[in-house]
Amino acid sequence: MEINHFWHLLKTRKSVILSTWLIFIILGSLITFLQPLKYEAKSRLLIVQNVAGIDPYTVSKSNQYLSSLFAQVVHSNSFFDLVTNSSNFDIDKSYFQSTYKKQMEVWEKSIAASSLNDTGIIEISIYHPNPYQAKELALAANDVLINQGFNYQGGGDNIKVKIIDQPLVSDYPVKPNIIFNLIAFSLLGLIAGASYLYFFPNQVIRIIKTAPLITKPNYQPQSPVLKEESQTPEHHHYANTNNVTKPHPASNGIRVQADPIRGSINNVLPKF
Repeated sequence: MEINHFWHLLKTRKSVILSTWLIFIILGSLITFLQPLKYEAKSRLLIVQNVAGIDPYTVSKSNQYLSSLFAQVVHSNSFFDLVTNSSNFDIDKSYFQSTYKKQMEVWEKSIAASSLNDTGIIEISIYHPNPYQAKELALAANDVLINQGFNYQGGGDNIKVKIIDQPLVSDYPVKPNIIFNLIAFSLLGLIAGASYLYFFPNQVIRIIKTAPLITKPNYQPQSPVLKEESQTPEHHHYANTNNVTKPHPASNGIRVQADPIRGSINNVLPKF
């Protein structure tokens, strides 16, 4: 298709683009708001190594490895058990499902961790519908990494984890990202509508041409029925003979009025 023809379709078939855009907006809104809204509690931790006589390059590589290791450890079953079974924090265990498999599925969606290159800094985010519970879970996760992190690394006391940023809870829900989702579905709707016009231009024109038009039904008033036509044959005969002036063959063309009362043949003959 030529660009000029496609541009003409875009200008003349705006309803197709608008309809597709509205469909995607509705779909995106349903997908977004059917999910529970979650707050975020984000904190940052630093890995510190007590090593002497090692060059900084080796230390930075070691920090990178350890931060990546801890970022993966937080999703493990053992880490989940240590966090939820901690007695130092008020954690609502009913939020997690009854079966262990369901618990891990919820936990996988509730925590996210990432390492910042070779700096040895780990960012941990906890997502929960209740901002108070999000903060409690973040504090418990940090406590496990600080006091029981030796279970996941072989450095022993030479490797320590320290908090550099306490958990900070967001003021508004961050999951799902409402603005991002609506913008993304809006763009997808525009792209889908334009693609449909580009690949199926004849189909669009055919649909528009064959669409039924809503018009008012044609009203044709019926002609009034003559009184004589609605009457019986006998009545119709008398109505015609009583009111019509007829010439008699012997009257030389002189019309006379028939007697409506008698109806005798003598009334028809001329009188001299």
